[in-house]
Amino acid sequence: MYIFTFSLLGLFAIDDVFLKKGKYAMAFFFFAIVLLIFHDGLRWGIGTDWNIYREYFEDCLDNNRDNFEIGYMLLSQAIRIFTSNYSVFLVVHAIIVYGLISKSIFRFAVNPLFSIFFFYCIMLTYLGMNRQYISFAICIYSYKFIFDKKIINFLACIAIAFLFHKSALFFIFAYFLNREFKNKYLISILGTVLIISLFGLMNKLPLDIFFLFSESIGDKVTFYAESNFLTTNVFLTILALLKRSIWIMLAVAFRSRIKNMDAHFNFFFNLYFIGAIIYILFNNTILQVVVARGVLYFNIAEIFLIPYILTIFKNDFTRKLVFILVAIYGMLTIQKGMNFYKEDLGFDIYRPYNSVLWDSNYNAYDQ
Repeated sequence: MYIFTFSLLGLFAIDDVFLKKGKYAMAFFFFAIVLLIFHDGLRWGIGTDWNIYREYFEDCLDNNRDNFEIGYMLLSQAIRIFTSNYSVFLVVHAIIVYGLISKSIFRFAVNPLFSIFFFYCIMLTYLGMNRQYISFAICIYSYKFIFDKKIINFLACIAIAFLFHKSALFFIFAYFLNREFKNKYLISILGTVLIISLFGLMNKLPLDIFFLFSESIGDKVTFYAESNFLTTNVFLTILALLKRSIWIMLAVAFRSRIKNMDAHFNFFFNLYFIGAIIYILFNNTILQVVVARGVLYFNIAEIFLIPYILTIFKNDFTRKLVFILVAIYGMLTIQKGMNFYKEDLGFDIYRPYNSVLWDSNYNAYDQ
C-alpha cells in the first residue's frame, strides 16, 4: 500500500509539475484525497498510539477520564454515540483532516498534486497522531485568514485547534509572517542560530530555568538530561543545517529567478524559515523532543515551497533531476521515520500496512 500510494501520488506530481494536463488535474486531486482518506481511515493495528486511542474511543462513554483535550474527547464521544466501530471514527477523522488540508493546498499551492505527494512523504510516519493531526489540519486551513488579514477568524481557528492539541499555540506567530523580510536579517538570524547550535549553548542552560515555563516542560527536560541527552554532535548538527537550509539558501540566492512566484510565496518561505531555525537551534539538545511537535506546524510549509524552487532551474533536465532527488528524499524520510519507531519500540508499527478490510484482528503492538 505504501509503495502503491507513493508511486501513484508521484505520477500525479509529475503530471502537475512537468506535463500540466489541466483537464485531469481536478480529477487527480480528488482521487488523491479520497485515496488518502481510505489509506488512513481503513488502517488497522498500525501507527503511533494505536492501543491508546482505540481503547479510549471504545470506553469514552463509560468513564470520565480526561486524558485528552476536550475537543478530541467530544469528537470521540459524538461518534461513539452512534457506533462502537473504531474504523468509522478513523474514517471520519481522516475526512476532517484531509478536508481541511486539501482546501488550503488546492487554493494556495502552485502545484497542488506535488504538494499532496510530498505531504504524504513527510507526514506518513505521523499516522496515528490523532489529536495533533486535527489540530495541525485546522492550522493549515487558517492560512486563508492570514492571507485575508482576518485576525479574529485566525484566532478562532487557533482556539479550536488548541481544543484538540495544546501545541497549536505555537502557530499563533504565523499570522505575522505574511511579509517580505530583507535577506541580511535572514542571514544574520541563520548565522546566529548556527553558532548557538554548533557550540551546544542550549545544553549549557541551567535546568531549573525550564520550570519557569511549566512544570511539565521542566519534568520532560530533566528526564532527557538524566537520559544523557545533553551531548552536542557537531557532525549531526551540520547535517541538520544542510538538510533544513538547502531550500532557504536557494530561495535567497536565486529569488529573482523564481518564475511562478505569487503573493503567497513570502508566507510559505517565512513559515519554513522559522521551522528550520527552531529545528537547528534545538537539534541534538535536551529540548529537541519537547519542541518537535510545535515545529511541525512550520515545517509543513516545505510542501508549498519546493514547487517555487523547482522553477529556478532553467534546464529541463536539471529540473527533472532535482524532482527525482526530492522524491528520493521523500522516500528516505518515510524509511527513516518507520525505522525510528522500529528501533525505539523493538517492533515495526507501520510495516506491513494492514487494513480492517482484510484483517481486523491484526495489531502491530502484539507482535
